[in-house]
Amino acid sequence: MTKFTYLGLDVVSDSSSTPEVHRRIGLANSILGQLDGVWRKRRLSLNTKLRLYTSLVQSVLLHGSETWTLTKADSARLQAFHRKAQRRILNIKWHDFVTNDSVRSQTKLTDLPLIIADRRHSLLGHVCRLPPDMPAYNILQHCVNLSQGRCPAPDWKRPPGRQRKTWIQQVEEDRGCTIDSLWSSARDRSLWRSLRPSLVRHSSQSVSEFFGNFVSKTHRFRDIQLSKYTVTLKPGLWVTQGHRKLYHSIRHP
Repeated sequence: MTKFTYLGLDVVSDSSSTPEVHRRIGLANSILGQLDGVWRKRRLSLNTKLRLYTSLVQSVLLHGSETWTLTKADSARLQAFHRKAQRRILNIKWHDFVTNDSVRSQTKLTDLPLIIADRRHSLLGHVCRLPPDMPAYNILQHCVNLSQGRCPAPDWKRPPGRQRKTWIQQVEEDRGCTIDSLWSSARDRSLWRSLRPSLVRHSSQSVSEFFGNFVSKTHRFRDIQLSKYTVTLKPGLWVTQGHRKLYHSIRHP
């Protein structure tokens, strides 16, 4: 047996998520087409249509996505469908020449790769906080040991050939640090929630935008070239703390 369905997900023998991504896109596209009458209704507000899309279409598309190991092509396919669906809801045709940034500014929807990164983040924290005798905890611990080069047995050897990207490596890329440091942080549930990739990215963008507005509106810094300076984000530094701490975090490279 090279393929079977478990909890609504197609599991293949080579551990690739690409077939499941293709199947999910097909299912979501079918539901999106069945709701064409809803998207064309002018009496429905855009907010209502987006809520229907999130609950009826996007939920089917991302079912089980926290367990996927995505390639760049898979992420691009998912994001392309996400953009196509938003244009369909907004009734934007290809010959209207509307940019993706303009569509995103109207819908305010989060990109799918970032949503999947948040789900991976939540799954890792949930499994790390399980009791050590749980099978899911033991399996994750085994995968972490392999990713760090700790062999399960003295005579164990990796199979020949280039190794595929693993789920652990994707989590490390999401956070930019090793799985060992993530493992210790995941034990604290409140801290782990504050480290979600979407929250960290939103905070970085907010600080950057605040810094740009602060410099442009201040007469003293009107001649400063932003490209010559970097903003260092420190733990606990938020936009609401005012520009004084932000100013002290500016360091010349």
